[in-house]
Amino acid sequence: MQVVNKKMCVIVILVLVIIESCTLFLMYKSFSNKNTNLDKVNLNISNANMFAIMLEQDDGTYKEDTSSTWPTSGYTYNASMSGCIDINGNRIEDALTYDKENNKASVNTTNTSYCYLYFSIPKWCNEDETASECLLRNPTTSLNNTNVEAGMYRYQGTDAMNYVCFGTTVKSECVGNTDAYMYRIIGIQENGQMKLIKKEALNTGVQWWSDYTTDVTWPNSLIYKHINDTENTNNYLNNTTYVPTGWESKIATTSWKYGDTTDGNNYDGPTKYAIEDSWTDTTPAKIGLMYIHDYYYAYASGGAPGNYSNAVTAWIHLSKNDTSAPNSYEWTMSRYGANSSGKYYVWYVISNGQVNNGTLTRAYSVRPVFYLTSDVEITGGTGTVDDPFIIN
Repeated sequence: MQVVNKKMCVIVILVLVIIESCTLFLMYKSFSNKNTNLDKVNLNISNANMFAIMLEQDDGTYKEDTSSTWPTSGYTYNASMSGCIDINGNRIEDALTYDKENNKASVNTTNTSYCYLYFSIPKWCNEDETASECLLRNPTTSLNNTNVEAGMYRYQGTDAMNYVCFGTTVKSECVGNTDAYMYRIIGIQENGQMKLIKKEALNTGVQWWSDYTTDVTWPNSLIYKHINDTENTNNYLNNTTYVPTGWESKIATTSWKYGDTTDGNNYDGPTKYAIEDSWTDTTPAKIGLMYIHDYYYAYASGGAPGNYSNAVTAWIHLSKNDTSAPNSYEWTMSRYGANSSGKYYVWYVISNGQVNNGTLTRAYSVRPVFYLTSDVEITGGTGTVDDPFIIN
């Protein structure tokens, strides 16, 4: 009888040990399930087995770095999320201390079962802050956030920290597939809407119209239909490679002004804006193209000088964004109108930076331009080509 009791006691003890071990294992695994690669240095703690390093991913979730080493770049310690738990899984307040200068973690309680150190991707933006509010609060040297020029605060210069992903919230997917997802911010309107231009041209050149003797305005042009026509499954707006399901709602419908100007080349930004802004004809649409004044203002504050050899260095020029475009010439929204022989022309930007006019039948490169809705938020990134802004 005593032997049976001893066996029962052993069995009960083993069961309790197994239950306790499973409890601790489940408590541990509830926080994480996957590692990520980083630059690292060795841990500086006395017992590495009682710590878990949790790293934020591009999508905002956290996963464990199983190498048990500190991240040395691209992350900041998140004190509010970090902490220790006791054997019952309860958080122990003020138990964990992290010395950033020396990369050292310490625990000031003997009741600790496990500690979790969370490291977050640094963010410019505050919670619930719109993208435009964030960027205007955290300007770079390439964003003129002190003066509204031609209707918006503009990114200017030979290069600009204005790369942004549209169509994905995963940075690696955006950087690895720039033709589909990478855009650049032309500027920010006072109403909070950001104006984007696709970094790379669509895969084929597009004619304005099939002949050059017909008076075809922007809303009736082949380009307009190619980028806006919702009944055409081959167009830009219906192409899920460029505008995946759910992303069209982030594009604002805009009243695009259109008209003719017989003066396009060697004019500065303010002069061209005054002409293009005076047009009274408008059409509501999601997608447009850049205006001539957008091109000139991208060079410098006040617009580009008349010398187009300077304008070609602006960040917006096609050559600085797409080396494999179907054509080195790019259409703008601005039409020239009819010449003395009755042929209709449209303004375009050529490879050397000059703005020139060509007949409607030419198939030049097209880069869609659109405005984001004002409630779009930035969830990550710094605006460089390797670390573009992530929007949501």
